[in-house]
Amino acid sequence: MTSLLVFSDLDGTLLDHHTYSFASALPALQTLKTFAIPCVLNTSKTFAELASLRKQLNHQDPFIVENGSAVYIPKHLSLYVDEALEDCGDYWLKSFGPKRDALIKLTNDQQTTYNFKRYSDMTWQELVSITGLEEENAKQSMQREFTEPMIWHDSNIALTAFRKYLADFDIQIQKGGRFAHLMGKYCDKANAMLWLKQVYEAQGDENMTTMALGDGENDVGMLSKADIPVVIRSPVHAPPEVPNRSDAWLTDAYGPEGWTQAINLALSKQGIL
Repeated sequence: MTSLLVFSDLDGTLLDHHTYSFASALPALQTLKTFAIPCVLNTSKTFAELASLRKQLNHQDPFIVENGSAVYIPKHLSLYVDEALEDCGDYWLKSFGPKRDALIKLTNDQQTTYNFKRYSDMTWQELVSITGLEEENAKQSMQREFTEPMIWHDSNIALTAFRKYLADFDIQIQKGGRFAHLMGKYCDKANAMLWLKQVYEAQGDENMTTMALGDGENDVGMLSKADIPVVIRSPVHAPPEVPNRSDAWLTDAYGPEGWTQAINLALSKQGIL
């Protein structure tokens, strides 16, 4: 068993930005399974969204939801964790921040000061028109547990002021591909990745090599903390810069095609392929 541990964003990375297809990534996903390399989904998506997507992918590894707000560990993996976790049926849950209701309550009186629209202010029909999601997927996306996405209609200056206001309550705003996400201060894709890396290393594999793949601003923290940071080229925005990481890879192809290229290159460099 190799010591490589893969963390992957979904939208625009493993999933095509426009079609949400992952077809071109399936061969590389199968290769990871063949070599027993965990592929941890690290996404802004919800548990409800991932329940159906993981079935389509035949995904058996842990997954991180809502931009690093929580880690779900399938119980069948028998990963030992030296702290109390929440029992969620087939999964153990590690959460890093407050529940969604607290975020909604905190920002209710700010809509007269700043111009934004939250998920909780939208119907599923509005979300479909914004994202192109199918009805069922849109409804699953609205089943948030730890974050509240919003469309930011105001200026960057106003966003800075809003962030400063929220910081006093240990709440942050992370910008993704389409939405800005209200979330707890310690909810972060990087924090969740590093926590899960420690879990795997505690099983006896002391020096795991982390590979992270993402395409958006909300992936930068995860990319900056990974041993192998991979920026997936996007058809709709410029590649995000990863501070102090001149070794970050930038794929030639977009989305899942670029993802596959990067996985195959990493496995080759690791001497696995």
